[in-house]
Amino acid sequence: MKPIDFNTELLSKSLSLRLQKHATLAGNIANADTPGYRPTKIAFESELQKAAQTKSSDRLNKIHGKIQTIDDGIPRPDGNSVSIDKQMAEMTENTLVYNATAEFIARRMRMLKSVIG
Repeated sequence: MKPIDFNTELLSKSLSLRLQKHATLAGNIANADTPGYRPTKIAFESELQKAAQTKSSDRLNKIHGKIQTIDDGIPRPDGNSVSIDKQMAEMTENTLVYNATAEFIARRMRMLKSVIG
């Protein structure tokens, strides 16, 4: 289905990427006690911003998020480097942005619905 406009498409893509980020953060948190586990992150913010600045649907559609292995801090003796505090803070931020974006889309759709009929 073709989006109503570029902004709606951008917000929709943002929701999709935020959902992927949530799953990545949840995996990191779930593996906080797994020996040798190194956390991962999904990077998409800079690409999303570039697509928004250029208003390019083609560029937007090519964004899939890059999964990268990171270290939250100094690895413990068992090799695990997950910082539960950092992961929980990132999850909270991601959840807030996701919810705000979803609410913005819902309001936009209500506004369009009231204009149409």
